[in-house]
Amino acid sequence: MRLSDHIGNNEWCQSCFRRRVNKGYSQCLFCQRKITKESIDYYKVGYGDGYAAEQIEMLTLGTNRADFIENQQLLKVPKISKSDYILGFEEGKNNYQDDYSMDAAFGFDL
Repeated sequence: MRLSDHIGNNEWCQSCFRRRVNKGYSQCLFCQRKITKESIDYYKVGYGDGYAAEQIEMLTLGTNRADFIENQQLLKVPKISKSDYILGFEEGKNNYQDDYSMDAAFGFDL
């Protein structure tokens, strides 16, 4: 199992990614950090990345493609959360384009 498969997986310590943790553990036996119950919302992460990627693409006049940024970030997302991340990424891109269009339509300084 690759290290990227451990990210976001509750079976692995999310601090060191080296030790499996069961529900009964209160801390990781490898790095001694407390096990947290919080999980990552990959839809929100994808939304933020998509919004930023589209902004970068607009500001650089298309020289930095948002698709390259998406592919690079997807390597860090666990398999079970890839669809959530992709949906959030597309939503973020679309919202930035909408914001940009509205700003341009009303003459705001871009």
